[in-house]
Amino acid sequence: MAGNWSILRLSLPPTSSTATTLHNTSQYPPLPDWEAPSFTRAAQFRVGATFVLFLFAACSNLALLVSVWRGQRLASHLRPLMLSLASADLMMTFVVMPLDAVWNMTVQWYGGDALCKLLCFLKLFAMHASAFILVVISLDRQHAILHPLDALSAHSRNRRMLLLAWTLSILLASPQVSVSRGNCEQK
Repeated sequence: MAGNWSILRLSLPPTSSTATTLHNTSQYPPLPDWEAPSFTRAAQFRVGATFVLFLFAACSNLALLVSVWRGQRLASHLRPLMLSLASADLMMTFVVMPLDAVWNMTVQWYGGDALCKLLCFLKLFAMHASAFILVVISLDRQHAILHPLDALSAHSRNRRMLLLAWTLSILLASPQVSVSRGNCEQK
């Protein structure tokens, strides 16, 4: 009968004396003390890589912008496409890259909510614009291959597609302005 009594005691809810012994039998590891965010080695590497990519992107896109602006050996309907792509990439270079580098160096956001919303808008706008303009260039090249004799309408078609690309970029980035709080605290 003693064996049945021990089974009954294990199936009953623990009393205060058994609760403390059960709690003491499984020790949780102590929680480490909270440490302030710091400029880690990984963040230093990201800043260095961003700086190298910034220099490369700035030089190459500025060179592309100058050569397209001069109009050296480029069809007239391709000039607005290349200018738009260089502009979107330069916006990406001069907005997104420095923002990420400074944010990695300071570890947290010090610019306030309005500046956070503006920079998050510009960051998304630059990313969307760059991607959409690449799509426009791809669609133009696809149309040129499939319909080689339809070059007369390429200028107006490209203008409409570029307008759509820039407009969609603004529309898709605009929720960043109206968000109740920017997402700068979560880095």
